[in-house]
Amino acid sequence: MDFNWSQDEEDFRQEVRAFLQAELPEGWGVTQFWDPDDDSQFEFAHEFTQKLGQKNWLAVVWPKEYGGLEWPFWKQFIFNEELATVDAPIVGRNATRFLGPSIFRYGTEEQIQQHIPGILSGETIWCQGYSEPNAGSDLASL
Repeated sequence: MDFNWSQDEEDFRQEVRAFLQAELPEGWGVTQFWDPDDDSQFEFAHEFTQKLGQKNWLAVVWPKEYGGLEWPFWKQFIFNEELATVDAPIVGRNATRFLGPSIFRYGTEEQIQQHIPGILSGETIWCQGYSEPNAGSDLASL
């Protein structure tokens, strides 16, 4: 059994690496890392996320009918591996992982039209928080 990547898979890996090298500052993921508490870095991360959106690389597993790419597992794996290798600064990942799919599964057509484009472009930042009075963020204490 051959466990090597195919030429198409290696070509895709190089495409992702080239994008990351072009869009991230030199040393990112090696000597410079994202600090989400730093406002200027957060702004940079939001701009970087929008660049992923311009390439339609935010909702790669979504169905095509909602603007996704329906990538096969191997492509998702390579993509996520390359992003993780450089600690790519992506904001609002809950939007593509949970909120967007919930909207196109259970939302109205109006909600889909209102929210999905902003998620796909990276323009809209979604957050998910858990907090209750006198409970902090620990759901187990509720």
